[in-house]
Amino acid sequence: MKPKIKRLFLDASIEKHPYTREILEKLREASVEVLPPREKPRPPLAPLAEVMNWGKETLFLTRFPGKFFRPCPGTKAYLCCGYRIFHIGLGCPLNCTYCILQAYLNEPWLAFFVNVLEKGFSELKEILNSLEPGRVLRIGTGEFTDSLALDPITDLNRRLVELFARQDQAVLELKTKTIHIEPLKGLPHRRRTILSWSLNTEKIALSEELGAPTLEERLKAAQKVSSWGYPVGFHFDPIIYYPGCEEEYRQIIERLFEFVEAENIVWISLGTLRYMPVLKEIALSRFPKTKIYSEEFITGLDGKKRYFRSLRVELYRHLYQAIREHSSRVCVYLCMESPEVWREALGFVPGDYGGLPRLLDQAAIRVCGLRG
Repeated sequence: MKPKIKRLFLDASIEKHPYTREILEKLREASVEVLPPREKPRPPLAPLAEVMNWGKETLFLTRFPGKFFRPCPGTKAYLCCGYRIFHIGLGCPLNCTYCILQAYLNEPWLAFFVNVLEKGFSELKEILNSLEPGRVLRIGTGEFTDSLALDPITDLNRRLVELFARQDQAVLELKTKTIHIEPLKGLPHRRRTILSWSLNTEKIALSEELGAPTLEERLKAAQKVSSWGYPVGFHFDPIIYYPGCEEEYRQIIERLFEFVEAENIVWISLGTLRYMPVLKEIALSRFPKTKIYSEEFITGLDGKKRYFRSLRVELYRHLYQAIREHSSRVCVYLCMESPEVWREALGFVPGDYGGLPRLLDQAAIRVCGLRG
């Protein structure tokens, strides 16, 4: 099912671009307005919640002037994984109450960069062709958008999968909560693309991940792509605390391993709820029934609100033990946490094994068959 796009804005500089024409063919029912170069859409004069809802159904096709390939915007305050981003667009049509993009992005609409096929792919090919022997790269498109959400419109991932299949030193990770996987069936991917799903408990999926497929649908999609030979990843991020959540997360982990064989899982990440202070106000104005911001939080070293360290450690330890009951080999890592929390929760720090980037590189080499 295609995302619900009611209105399209086009930057005049890409109006006649073949890729623009291709996308327009799939959105014939949407209204179309062409804007002068460098001009942006004008949201309605309305309360913030209405403007952001308007943006979820608005797509801006434009040209990205900067670098498509960039480091992940981590923080020096916590251990970072050395991820690289291929920047294809901005925004997500889903309505997760905790989504950081609500506060991080200054514009409410969805944006897709039409010049990705020439400028973006040119940058990507240059990087992939210049890697030194033994160097491994982990690259993803899901930092500022959902990797699969707009694919029924853009058909970008098929092109990316085929590009990555032609090399042996990098993996593409497509992170999603959606199930738009059919275009990837039958592609000669050579296990160079990882399909990753964000998971949570049934309670959180139903109440806080509005518009997203059910947990069952996501797990079935993971099972299907795994049967097609794609490596799979999972991200429990954000882990959200509520009474009884530990047992419910354990149940989801049990189901995860029922759907996908452990040997085909590249990694599982764990990260508790954290947010910029301004996000709480924005989220409550859009989702007044949400309760996830009512717990006690402290301000972390990166300025974001976090659960108390003791609670984070308890949650991580519980999920880590549940994972290890099913697999001793699958790579499990914490997202944006200190070495002290790693040690307390998991019993080791990445530095014991050469650092977090090396741990993840080795997982990609082992499961995806990269040449490390």
